[in-house]
Amino acid sequence: MMRMDQVDVTPTRKKILFGMEPQEVEAEVEKFCRKLAREVDIKGFRKGKAPTSVVRRMFRDQIRREVGAQIVSTSLEKFLKEQPLQPVGEPELDVPPLEEGKEFAFSVLLDVKPELEISDWEGIELTQERARVSDEEVRESLRQLQNRHSKLEGVAEDRGVETGDVVLVDSEGFVDGAPFPGNVKKDLYIEVGAGDARKEIEEALIGARVGETREAEVEYPHNLVNRDLAGRKAKYRVTIKKILRKDLPPLDDEFAKDVGAYQSLEDLKERLREEILREKEKRIRRKLEEDLLEELIRRNPFEAPRSLVASRHARLMENARAHFLSRGLFLERETEGYQKLESDLEQLAEKEVKKDLLLEALQKKFSIEVSDEEVERRIQEIASRHEQSVEKVRAEIQKEEEGMALFRQGLVSEKTLDFLLGRSRIKVEEEDSDR
Repeated sequence: MMRMDQVDVTPTRKKILFGMEPQEVEAEVEKFCRKLAREVDIKGFRKGKAPTSVVRRMFRDQIRREVGAQIVSTSLEKFLKEQPLQPVGEPELDVPPLEEGKEFAFSVLLDVKPELEISDWEGIELTQERARVSDEEVRESLRQLQNRHSKLEGVAEDRGVETGDVVLVDSEGFVDGAPFPGNVKKDLYIEVGAGDARKEIEEALIGARVGETREAEVEYPHNLVNRDLAGRKAKYRVTIKKILRKDLPPLDDEFAKDVGAYQSLEDLKERLREEILREKEKRIRRKLEEDLLEELIRRNPFEAPRSLVASRHARLMENARAHFLSRGLFLERETEGYQKLESDLEQLAEKEVKKDLLLEALQKKFSIEVSDEEVERRIQEIASRHEQSVEKVRAEIQKEEEGMALFRQGLVSEKTLDFLLGRSRIKVEEEDSDR
């Protein structure tokens, strides 16, 4: 009979102690040896006819290893079937070598989901920002749209480069007077002031005329991906080949009709206002949800499983590395900034895991589900808002592994939050008289 004892290390970490008596170990070894004897070829015996004593002697290490692993696996599986635990992450095994004639004792560390009994969830007081859209925000959105639909035209030959121009250049770079790999760039377009090139280069181009060469010195950070330039100063010589300016279309009814299915400029402005308002309302809603969940966690404190936090933390750190790489930078480990980022993201990971577990517990508590009809209705809403076909939206969702299941779970979480917010006391900020 396998001995199984549970020790609560923390509310979300359990240590399971297993012990198998010597005679039971012997029975498992004998069973494995008989099976192995039928499968292996041993010189001097017909296949499957070798005595188990010979098999034991010849395959001693393999037998100990495989029988030990099998006992661990079946024992843990049996324990989890009998206990109302919800394990998460990979178990940590402490398994000594199996020895014949001795008790086989080993232990397993398991992280488990906490058993949550959520209370004090009604009547939570929250403050909600009022969504407002100013005329200036609409004008700025309109200017960006106008800029995207501009055309490039040449400028007078005697005019120098101005901020907002697009210039065609050839560029050469040098470190300590010597060229570096990839130092020559031909026919490179730079929109001056838009961050297309390093700030030092763009500033050096201001006032330059066609045919003129300007120099700029750039000091690169130590964590630059390009190791030929990392931590070094490079001098660039940039020659202007062409200066172009953006010809902006007039903001009138014709412009509105050209950029979309709008009847007039006022119609376009109203649509932009709606889009800005919708984005603000989404941001305000997210903030409201965050405040609600943080207050619920404060009222119902619990421990997050270590392995779930570690997994989420690793994902957040990977996202941070990808963000830095997209800017041509490494995320350096041996820096104070890295250590702070790592610590901040670990706290964020713990907070996110707790919120997920809290939502999951509340969904079960209130039996919140979404129907197939609700899923289909949301897909149709997305398709309509983005002017796409329902089939295309559905295909995009299903592109990801378990995409539809994740989409449905997102709707369940949203419905749960709707339920909770509907039973909270939400105060909307008053209009600011200075606005």
